[in-house]
Amino acid sequence: MTPRFVPAHRAGLLVPSANPAVEPEFRVLMADDVALHVARLPVLPGLTLAERNAAYPATFAPTLGSFGALPLEAAAVALTGASYAMSPEEDEAFARSLSAGAGFPVLLASRAIAASLSALGAREIVLYSPYPDWLSARAVTYWRAAGFGVTEISVSDGTFRAYEMTAEEVTAGLSRVPDRPDVPVVLRGTGMPTLDAVAASLDRAGPVISSNIATAWALTRALGLAPSPVLAALAPALCLSRP
Repeated sequence: MTPRFVPAHRAGLLVPSANPAVEPEFRVLMADDVALHVARLPVLPGLTLAERNAAYPATFAPTLGSFGALPLEAAAVALTGASYAMSPEEDEAFARSLSAGAGFPVLLASRAIAASLSALGAREIVLYSPYPDWLSARAVTYWRAAGFGVTEISVSDGTFRAYEMTAEEVTAGLSRVPDRPDVPVVLRGTGMPTLDAVAASLDRAGPVISSNIATAWALTRALGLAPSPVLAALAPALCLSRP
């Protein structure tokens, strides 16, 4: 008998405590035979967003440890803000350190975005940002240091809005972003609902990727799997690219 309800693969997801988008988006972006085991990063009461981002990296290894003996093949950290305080090289070294400690590949969302942009052959990008100005500035610095020309489109009123934005807002905002062939638009923020906006933008000349799409693509590759139908439909250029 071939089991119908036992997953063939197991992957971990580390998610900020109040993030509302990662689980529902990954549930459709990953293949049906992948079990996603989610661990919430700790609540850090009384801290500002900047202070939480500074404190989060130290929680990644203990949170990975909370999976115990669960036989994970890989894990992803669905958070980008903490990475933007580092250089791309420091961020990559941190990912390697987490992977070595866990004993399986640990993917950071920021590095997954970088890998996806590399796979697309991008030299310039547009960053669609739900971040406050100081965090958007950090992100622009990070991506320029990674070798990309950057145009930033802010959709924030100066506060962190990713968790409260609606799919309709994201779609309407994306429709106003200039469309340039071969210049990807990156919808930043793993807590922002992006899949409907990406689905509505498939006729654009330039590709649109989100933090969650890029991370699901990288996690799919780490598991050695073909893209799910939803991932292949929403990111056709990315899924057809060579590693």
